[in-house]
Amino acid sequence: MSLIGRDLISIHDLSREEILEVLELGKRMHDAEKQGRRNNWGTKLVGMTLASLFYEASTRTRQSFDTAVRELGGKRIGFSGTEGTSVAKGETIRDTVMMYCANHAHAIVMRHPRDGSLQWAADVAHIPVVNGGDGKNEHPTQALLDLLTMYVVRQGKMDQLRVGFGGDLAHGRTVGSLTRALSHFEGVEVHWAAHDIFAMPSHLEHILEAKGVRVVRHDNVRGVLQNVDFYYMTRPQMERMNGTPQEEVLRILAQYRITPALLNGVSARIMHPLPIDSRLREIEPEVAFLPNAFYYLQAEMGIFARKALLHELLVEQGQSDYLPYSGVLPSELVSTNNRLQRAIGQRDKPTGIVHPIENGIVIDHLNGSADVNAILQPETRLRPNGKIHLGAYGKFPDAHGDVKTVYKTDLSELTERELRSIALASPGATINVIREGRVVDKFVYILCGNENCVTHVVEEAVPAKLYAEDGHAHCRYCRKLVEIPGRKVTAEERAAFIASLPTRIEPVVYK
Repeated sequence: MSLIGRDLISIHDLSREEILEVLELGKRMHDAEKQGRRNNWGTKLVGMTLASLFYEASTRTRQSFDTAVRELGGKRIGFSGTEGTSVAKGETIRDTVMMYCANHAHAIVMRHPRDGSLQWAADVAHIPVVNGGDGKNEHPTQALLDLLTMYVVRQGKMDQLRVGFGGDLAHGRTVGSLTRALSHFEGVEVHWAAHDIFAMPSHLEHILEAKGVRVVRHDNVRGVLQNVDFYYMTRPQMERMNGTPQEEVLRILAQYRITPALLNGVSARIMHPLPIDSRLREIEPEVAFLPNAFYYLQAEMGIFARKALLHELLVEQGQSDYLPYSGVLPSELVSTNNRLQRAIGQRDKPTGIVHPIENGIVIDHLNGSADVNAILQPETRLRPNGKIHLGAYGKFPDAHGDVKTVYKTDLSELTERELRSIALASPGATINVIREGRVVDKFVYILCGNENCVTHVVEEAVPAKLYAEDGHAHCRYCRKLVEIPGRKVTAEERAAFIASLPTRIEPVVYK
């Protein structure tokens, strides 16, 4: 079993055995530190460089990776915040990642506000990429350090764990990553108490229960504290709450705040991914003086967890295993698999609504608000010649009474960028390719519905790719469930499309 050269984008990328391998090495590093033997690993990454690309502010994650690579003998390059970088000039994730590969980095750790951005970075890079947090999606190394805290406290025992959760379970990424990681172990119980606007997402509860985790919601925090070994508090993610007033958050949080009085007679260790919001005070400052407080020790565990991870990803990478930088991206980063093919039948030609064309593209089943002309005009300026369109027909009721628009263009094909823009404006639109008066191709361009997904940034040109899990389509990048729009799409067409998808996220292989 080896993690050499692997990416870590989701905690799902690690098996139970691989998680335990990292935890055991992290514990050995922890024990050596407490015995004054920190330098036992001090030369393991000599000559290696970690690129630290933090598009968002970070204290703990960024600095603990800095400490980890330094204590292993390596060096760091990169940035914290995009001010003063070429990102401010419009540089894409792809190009930024390629630049750091060109600068002979041996691995990349990255944080970005877009869900799925780290999978895209991993696809682009020929070196290992570690997710330091992508949007509100995942934060796998936080999960590893949380697990390591429990592993050290319980002397290597991870089964039969009882963990409580509180604070904001709806908007943060740490709860999802940690609970998914806990699901690898036997006899795990998850207890939680939170207001409905901060509640644990129902889909996460279903995932945990399907993996044998007992999930229990309590009416109050005290009820959780009395039933768990560890209590994991999180701060309200004000930046992701769409303008909910702070006063309202304070009013709600008052019922769930961790106070010294609440901990009276309770042995549960209090954890927190940090930072604690000093204005909202989800944990009262006085708790830090109690033996229950484990969040500062938890922060130190981030050093050991990340040292162990970097060691496992890089240390045994010999010269014969190293892939020299080629500067050429693999062709599979262009290909997509998101075109749901539709059956080609006899075309309806209602008089006065849609006039047939000989060659071009007809975009059908557009919703009434989609302005395809506005979408295509900026793009077609880059084309050498040709009209943009032959006319938009309609806003008229279809057979179901809904308003739609039919749009015709003389372009022989649409680029991926144009197709993406159309799908974003009108999910479920059908693309008909016309040659010599006949439809030769008919498809729906399926996109992830997660508005914060990196695939929604047209300029990034991330190839729209899906995979199938449990009979449903999922986005390769943010891994969210993808609804297949289009009332005209038949059940048979949907089933055939899902059957055509890969059943897992395969890494891009560089040779």
